[in-house]
Amino acid sequence: MKARKAISPDSRAIAELTVQLGYSANVSEIGERLAKILPRDDCAVYVAEDDDGMIIGWIQTHASYVLESGFRAEIVGLVVAENARRQGVGRILVRCAEEWAGECDADVIVVRSNTKRRESHLFYPSLGFQPTKTQQVYRKKIVCGMNR
Repeated sequence: MKARKAISPDSRAIAELTVQLGYSANVSEIGERLAKILPRDDCAVYVAEDDDGMIIGWIQTHASYVLESGFRAEIVGLVVAENARRQGVGRILVRCAEEWAGECDADVIVVRSNTKRRESHLFYPSLGFQPTKTQQVYRKKIVCGMNR
């Protein structure tokens, strides 16, 4: 198993894994999003491949300045194929995100996890992440044509 930075042709596998995470995703949308994310210096996407070169996981992280907490990296997505879980894939991907955060000189790396994802609430503390708060997330669709 190995991890590497994602490339545009990875869109199909990333889309398939994203569905396993519980989100609707099609290859075209993921391809468009990936094309916007990959060239950015403040974002990184890594994929994990099995010994046959099949993509079995992905992670996305980004870095930003936050007024109240400084410069930080945040894991904004992580998924491992159902048939590859509990084999160290997630650990390898998180290590990639941590190394990238260090290269960016981030002060800290954070991750948010839905309360229904019970496995992640065991996984992240096992990697040294400490819970800091519980929050409610709100979402509002922007309708003025500023979709990104």
